[in-house]
Amino acid sequence: MDITIEFNPEKIVGKLSELGRVQLPIAASIALNQTAFKIREEMQEEARTVFRDPVPFTINAFKYRKATPDNLQASVYIRDDAPKGNPPASYLAPHIYGGPAYRTRFQKGLSRVQDPSPLGMGASMLPPNRLMVPTQSPNGVRFTSRGHMSPGQYEQILSYIQRTDSTRTANTRGRTSRKSGFRYFYMNQAMVDERRNLRNRKPGIFMVRGGRLPLMRVMSETGLPTFNSKFRFFELGTQTASTYFPQFLSKQKFL
Repeated sequence: MDITIEFNPEKIVGKLSELGRVQLPIAASIALNQTAFKIREEMQEEARTVFRDPVPFTINAFKYRKATPDNLQASVYIRDDAPKGNPPASYLAPHIYGGPAYRTRFQKGLSRVQDPSPLGMGASMLPPNRLMVPTQSPNGVRFTSRGHMSPGQYEQILSYIQRTDSTRTANTRGRTSRKSGFRYFYMNQAMVDERRNLRNRKPGIFMVRGGRLPLMRVMSETGLPTFNSKFRFFELGTQTASTYFPQFLSKQKFL
C-alpha cells in the first residue's frame, strides 16, 4: 500500500518566465520530497498515538520514494518485507482497512503442526481462527523491556514444538531432571480438562524445567480478534499532501 503525490507542471507553466519553466521541475521535485518526508513524520506520530508503545520496527516501517526532476512523483509506503519477522504492511493492514488480526509467522507455524495427541483427532495444533498469546505471569516467560515476550523465546518455542512430539512431555507427570533443562509442550482442551490443578482452563503451551520448579503455562489459546480501521493511512497522507505541498513549492525562491 502506498500514497502517491504527483505534480503536473503544465497547469502553471504558462505563468512562468522561460527561466522559471526550466527550474520548475527541480523546484517541484524538492517540494514533493519535502512533502513525502512530512507525511512519513505524520505517519510515525499517528502510530505512536494510535498504538500502545509501538516497537521501533513499526515506527521505522514508513518509507518514501523520492521524486526527481524527470519523474515528478513521490510516494509514501509501509515496508512489506521482514526476512526474520513479520512484514509491517501485513500486520498494520487490519488497523488500516479493518478486519481480522494478522497471524504472525509464529502463529502460522503452529497452524502447520498437527496435534500429535490422539485426543486431538489429527487436527491442527492451532485453528485458523485462533491465536496463541503469552501469559502475563513472569514465570517461564522472558519479557523484553517493553513487556512483550522476547523474539528469541518465540523462536525457541516454535522450534521445539515443530521438532518434537510435544504432548509426550505433557503426559509425563514426574519432574524433569536438572540436566534435562526445559521442555515446551502443547496441551489441547481435552488434555487441560484432565488436569484439575490448572486454574486457566484454556488450551496452551507449557514449560517444564529441570529441578523442582512446577509446570508453567507460558501461552494460552484465544480467539482471533477483529479490528476496526483506526490508523488513518490514506486520509492522513492526502490531508498532509494537500496542506504542505503548496507551502513547500511556494518557498522555492528560484521560481
